[in-house]
Amino acid sequence: MTAADRVDVHVTMAGNLWLAQVDGVAGGMSARTLKELQGDVAAGLPFLFADRAQPPTPVYHYTLPGLSEQDLDDFAALQRQAAAIAEDYTRTLKKRVKHMHELGLSDGDIGELLGLTKQRIQQIRTNANDEARQTG
Repeated sequence: MTAADRVDVHVTMAGNLWLAQVDGVAGGMSARTLKELQGDVAAGLPFLFADRAQPPTPVYHYTLPGLSEQDLDDFAALQRQAAAIAEDYTRTLKKRVKHMHELGLSDGDIGELLGLTKQRIQQIRTNANDEARQTG
């Protein structure tokens, strides 16, 4: 994405309103929720940049007291790491439960070994069986 394909949008709060200032555009936008403001920005860009074949993609920059853009970026990176770990955990858990079940262990014993409840093991096995039927 080139610089021409994007536009910086600076977002702040004033009281209970979110305010957005689009670089290169006079005036600004406001809304009561961040989601509403982002929707208004997305809907307004084709009109604000009507001279372009495609409107630019908004790149949001937030200025909030005691919260830097780096804080938000760091949290987003942590969130991506947590999602990857959760995905790996779920995949590994399903494999372990399947293997232990194939060895003849009961759901209760599998749960004891893995630190989970018997009901959770039953749920994992049921979901795995449902997934196998859907892909098979």
